[in-house]
Amino acid sequence: MVTCTGFPAGSPKRWLLDTVARGCKLIVVDPRRTDVAQHADWFLQAAPGHDVAILAAMIRIVIDESLFDRDFVARHVRGLPELTAAVARFDPHDVARRAGIAGSDLVAAARCYANAKRGYTMAGTGPNMAGEGTLVEYLVLVLETLCGRWLRAGETVSASPTLLPSYVPVAQATSPDADWGLPGEVRVRGLRKTRAGMPTATLPEEILTPGEGQVRALISWGGNPAVAFPDQRRTVEALESLELFVQIDPWYSASARVADYVIAPTMPLEAPSTTVFLDALAARGTGYGIGQSYAQYSPAVVERPEGSDVIEEWRFFHGLMTRLGYPVEVSPFGCPSSPPRPIDGVSTTDELIDILTEGSAIPLSEVKSHPDGMTRTTRLLQVQPGDPDVLDRLDVGNGLMLAQLAGHAGVVEQPRSDRPYRLLCRRHLHVYNSSCNIDRTHRGVPYNPAYLHPDDMTALGVSDGALVRISSDLSSITAVAMKDQHYEPERCRWRSATDPLVTPRKYGQSAAAPAGSFPSPTSSTDTPGSRE
Repeated sequence: MVTCTGFPAGSPKRWLLDTVARGCKLIVVDPRRTDVAQHADWFLQAAPGHDVAILAAMIRIVIDESLFDRDFVARHVRGLPELTAAVARFDPHDVARRAGIAGSDLVAAARCYANAKRGYTMAGTGPNMAGEGTLVEYLVLVLETLCGRWLRAGETVSASPTLLPSYVPVAQATSPDADWGLPGEVRVRGLRKTRAGMPTATLPEEILTPGEGQVRALISWGGNPAVAFPDQRRTVEALESLELFVQIDPWYSASARVADYVIAPTMPLEAPSTTVFLDALAARGTGYGIGQSYAQYSPAVVERPEGSDVIEEWRFFHGLMTRLGYPVEVSPFGCPSSPPRPIDGVSTTDELIDILTEGSAIPLSEVKSHPDGMTRTTRLLQVQPGDPDVLDRLDVGNGLMLAQLAGHAGVVEQPRSDRPYRLLCRRHLHVYNSSCNIDRTHRGVPYNPAYLHPDDMTALGVSDGALVRISSDLSSITAVAMKDQHYEPERCRWRSATDPLVTPRKYGQSAAAPAGSFPSPTSSTDTPGSRE
């Protein structure tokens, strides 16, 4: 309900309550008793770092007890023998013991999920911000696939596209694409280029490493790399070393503070817009977007501030490309392979939207005729039968993924007296990553709290609001302690990618907060009340 993934956008809490009331069973795996966990039939409050092993154990239960969809697996799946061998090393009760949960609960939850006629699994923000996020998502897909959680011929696609082009859904597997990565490697760490572009985690190194291909100019559009990228000190050093760094952002973020130019864009209500992004989210799969077919067009609602220099982002890039002599062309939403349309003569955002929605499943003119939005209840897509001669299969035994999985079998984390806590990521309602940190949304907490269990705070002699220093093998940072009884002891929770705790230009001393937030120490030892 906080990360806006897993439940339909709009009113996720109401959706959850209504769905549970209709008899849906909810299984939650989380180190913290979240709002969602309070409604769970099975809440597995596992220690952090056990996501991969728990998923592997669940998959083993499904296979060992023959709870998988045999007909679906026989028709659409390959790699079951390899998968069976790989998960054999993940004994459910041993995994549960290591994770600090009851083995009987883990088994019961897996059985409940596999025996349900309908269901879905969603990992999302927490596991994806931890290590092995790709492996976690792969195992989620494997569990889904073994249980046959795919639409069948004759069923309706509830989230049929509206402002995206229509398509023909077919109950037929498509084998994994061998061309998942682009040829060649990036210059550092031996990582590959992918269809998503260069891996952002290597960007600071690409900026700081001399030689052919060194990045010397960067435009950051609505992101906040100074806060969101790993290895923050190196990231800030890299950003400050650029010959040109442009930040497009309505807020004066940490990245904006080190930029050569800050471009102020219009706010959403100051320009026409559509809900095509919800279409795109729904296309990613269950758990994203609004969960049903919906579309809306909205004209600009408010005027831009008189005399302001704000600019719509597309105009910024249009002007930049024009001045550099590049053709300015776009493809309609969801049609990257279609012939691009030139937009040299486009003068308004509405004209651009007209071009971008060409060929949409629901014509833009029809959407505009419903100013309050239209929910599409008719003309929804129906899944068509597959071709029985097609031999493509979903691969649940991918060699690369199973090799990574093998590294998790039987691993015992050795406790360290100098590192007794585990750091977890956390998101807050009303705070969007490092943006929107204003009085109306942060509810009187303009900094980035470090949440600890009350027992840990008592043992440390720390009270709410005390300054503490959180240290890892890489670095350390000062934080404001805040108690949260929803954790198990010896776990520390940190809000993800929130900005105001850090002033990037002051890395010669301890990380400090902006003036007026809380006292800014120059070290962790000379400030009364601060604790390691």
